[in-house]
Amino acid sequence: MKKLFTFIISIICAVMCVISYATETNARLSRDIVRLHIIANSDSDEDQALKLRIRDRLLEATSAAATKADAAALVEEYEAIARDEIAASGFDYPVKAEYGRFHFPTKDYGGLTYPAGDYDAVRVVIGKGEGQNWWCVLFPPLCYVKGSVDSSAAGEALKDMLSPEDYELITSGGSDRLPVKIKFKIVEFINSLR
Repeated sequence: MKKLFTFIISIICAVMCVISYATETNARLSRDIVRLHIIANSDSDEDQALKLRIRDRLLEATSAAATKADAAALVEEYEAIARDEIAASGFDYPVKAEYGRFHFPTKDYGGLTYPAGDYDAVRVVIGKGEGQNWWCVLFPPLCYVKGSVDSSAAGEALKDMLSPEDYELITSGGSDRLPVKIKFKIVEFINSLR
């Protein structure tokens, strides 16, 4: 009976350590990162095409030199751009842009892997916001439309921002190294429990 009790206490301690690690890792990584999140009105072809046109216009209006401090100021500009594109496309959907903290799944950007978790983001919701969404890392700038991500340049920018441990975690996510995959699955699991 004493062995069973010791085993259960050990498991509980291990789970608490994993939860603590996952929470701390997410907090460190999300502190300096801002994402852009665009949600379409619906999954219809027209609404998805509208979402992508709005995305293109927002990215054209975003300076590559933008910083996290600039993100909150982009809300009004993004909302006006989205409203303009919606009208130009012949729709009358409302649009709402906001800056806040939102949950995102694990995402790979050309060799840079960001774990699931809560991140600051500029969110643009088109109409009912019931369609598929699109997201990227707005700061540091990793938003690319054509899929050609210069992960080496982005990696260098991250190297100055993040701790060596966090930098290794993000830049080695595309490799076959087991510890990185375990850490990300743990973060996803813990965040899904919330």
